[in-house]
Amino acid sequence: MNTKPNREVLPENTDEYLQKILNEFSANISEVINFGTHLLVWDVNKKREGKDNHIPTLFFRNILELGDSISILIQSSSIDPSKILLRSLLENSYGLLYLLEKNERKRALSYMVWKTIKQIKNYKRFISDYPSSQELKRLILENDESFPIDKFFDREDVKEFIEIKSSLLKKPEFDEVYKEYNRTKNKRKLRNPSWYSLFDGPKNFLELSKYLDRSLIYEFHYRDYSENVHVTGIQKGIAKAGKDFGQIIQIRDFENCKEVYLSTIDNLIESFNIFTKNRIPTKYQEFRIWYLEFRQIHRKAIEENIFNYKK
Repeated sequence: MNTKPNREVLPENTDEYLQKILNEFSANISEVINFGTHLLVWDVNKKREGKDNHIPTLFFRNILELGDSISILIQSSSIDPSKILLRSLLENSYGLLYLLEKNERKRALSYMVWKTIKQIKNYKRFISDYPSSQELKRLILENDESFPIDKFFDREDVKEFIEIKSSLLKKPEFDEVYKEYNRTKNKRKLRNPSWYSLFDGPKNFLELSKYLDRSLIYEFHYRDYSENVHVTGIQKGIAKAGKDFGQIIQIRDFENCKEVYLSTIDNLIESFNIFTKNRIPTKYQEFRIWYLEFRQIHRKAIEENIFNYKK
């Protein structure tokens, strides 16, 4: 099949001047990610004992992948989808900052316990002995009465997974944190408290932002980008509407591309700075040398690229 799009909705070619800017923004984010890959490898190669020591590494890797994805989308002028990833980037960046701020091991163990409990709860839905399984079965059969339930429920590999994960929670290194998880759950009457909520930590992402002194970023970026995740933001796709007509803004609309670019760079650089200082301090000078050179390229991209956006 070779269906041609409606070019009023999906233009065939991006304006040459605009594409040059989008390419530059994308290339700059890619440059940051490229340097970040070296930080990641340096961190992995540093010998550390204990699985908890790898949690910051996993956060950092996820940050790199999200930044790389945003770079790809910006080059294609897919700015609104970029906002969804930028929201995830903020969550991961703040998680990393909180993790490395203090009590790194305890907070890493908190994440591990939280993640393990979440996995166990999810897999228990596929074992008939647990109440959550009955609800899932009901929903499936309501949608499709012929669905082969027996093939997907009460499997031995799922039972084994639950046993393995449950045994992890019984290990001595998790004892204090597991007790704290249950204490927090009961005290705050939460079904699934966040890992950063343990030991009287922030109750939710808003409070985490306040704790990290980033309330303004939450208000002007994270909260705004939430509309791109949820259905509340769909009306912004309408440019004009009247009694007998309506106009839809084209997809791959470049509005806010500079804002998304700046926010992405700022969050990546801040994560790099904290990560390098705390995890691989011997490489901090190398990071600073790279950053001072990159900052010139970044400033040039901001100052020279001017937009005149009209709906």
